[in-house]
Amino acid sequence: MNAGGIVFTLMAVIGAFVYEGGNPAVLLQIGEFIVLVGAFFGMLLSSASPAALKGAFGVILGIAKPDPYNKKNYLELLKVIYDLSTKVRKDGILSLESVVDDPDSSPILQEATFFLKNKEAKNLLVDALRNIVTGIEVEKLDEMLDTNIESIEKEVSVPAKMVDTLAESLPGMGIVAAVMGIILTMGALGGSILEIGEHVAAALTGTMLGLLLCYGIFGPMAKYAEFKNEDFISYLNALKIGIIYIAKGDAPIIAMEAVRESIPPFARPEFQEAEDAVKGK
Repeated sequence: MNAGGIVFTLMAVIGAFVYEGGNPAVLLQIGEFIVLVGAFFGMLLSSASPAALKGAFGVILGIAKPDPYNKKNYLELLKVIYDLSTKVRKDGILSLESVVDDPDSSPILQEATFFLKNKEAKNLLVDALRNIVTGIEVEKLDEMLDTNIESIEKEVSVPAKMVDTLAESLPGMGIVAAVMGIILTMGALGGSILEIGEHVAAALTGTMLGLLLCYGIFGPMAKYAEFKNEDFISYLNALKIGIIYIAKGDAPIIAMEAVRESIPPFARPEFQEAEDAVKGK
């Protein structure tokens, strides 16, 4: 519904313009669009590394994708933690070597399709399990996981911040488009009033479009990406708690409950629902 929100915003603005007697064709000022959209992507290309550029396009395209950190995928994570805890309790810490060596073929992870597609989460788990097998102390493991998650958080936050910063520059580029329109108006002063009016309308449209693109389109895209990043980090923190309980050798149901309690309220399953899911009921 986030892409739908942007469509609703555009419909509201254009609808109000038409309601007041405006001609929507006046808003189709191709030159102003070229200045604004071209400047946005030009600044993006000139200020971003290849990785950040890919991430920025992901922010823009991601407006059409729902937030994946929902109850269903958290239930999947709870089952992964529960099954790994069960494996450690039954077969010992060294039994985790099979998961570390080939996580994609592990019976525990094979059904966790969302988890396996989440590169950062899978790598966080595999690296942590490798350290658990080698006998790392729980306190050091905790610090290591915090450092890893902090590093991931910094990395994933860059594209959204970049899009937001560039979006804030669009009102200024709207002024550039408006000044360009005024220059063209000055050059048309000897012409007809209709021609002059068209140039003035184009100039004012450039300013309006700069504000609309900033606060109605690219700004919300960046904000939505920030919200999804926060949910992603919450997911990694929940995974971290599960890893710590696995390392301590706690009972599977205790490990599951510790992770469940750390899940944000909007996606947190009830205890009975979680217990049924991890036990395959």
